[in-house]
Amino acid sequence: MHQQFLNNATSSLYSLSSDELREIFGDDDKLDQRIDEILKSLENEKDVIITENRTLAESNLEKEPLLIEARSRINDLTEEFRNLSENVQLKLTQIKSKASTTDPESVLARLQALAAESEEQSEKIADELFENNLSTEEFLEQFKASRTIMHLRKLKAEKMQELLRRGAHRNTQPGMNNNFPTTGFYQNTPYPNSMPGFPMPMMPRPSF
Repeated sequence: MHQQFLNNATSSLYSLSSDELREIFGDDDKLDQRIDEILKSLENEKDVIITENRTLAESNLEKEPLLIEARSRINDLTEEFRNLSENVQLKLTQIKSKASTTDPESVLARLQALAAESEEQSEKIADELFENNLSTEEFLEQFKASRTIMHLRKLKAEKMQELLRRGAHRNTQPGMNNNFPTTGFYQNTPYPNSMPGFPMPMMPRPSF
């Protein structure tokens, strides 16, 4: 700002001739008048800058609620996006987990493991009876329930294994051949398909 003032003052003096400069510097009143004009120009420029700054500040103050609201909305959307992203990742993990547990091989392995677990539980119940930790009635009730569960699980495992075996056999079974027989097929016919290699009987010549 000060540099611009100096530039304006210098340019106003450069536009004067030598006689005009000599006259101004030789007359204090004219020099003061020239300085007042420059200062007035500077004052007007300062007022313009102040007015522009005030207008800009007022405009910013008017827009501040909108900016605050927009910033809050952006924060809300960011948080919502983060939550949605986490939910999507969770759903994908659950889907992958369910897909692995519903695989036939996994189901069979799970059934076999549960059957073995039930059998171990039955053995533990029998040990409890031998150690006199269970009465006969309690043993019969618990042992029967455990063995029933074990047999059901084994039955399910056997059925699942049979289904898998049938599926594997069906996938490996060769398809039907729809090709027509080649010429070699006709070479093994039980009847002659060409002239035999022995003399044929003579046919009687007709008489006229």
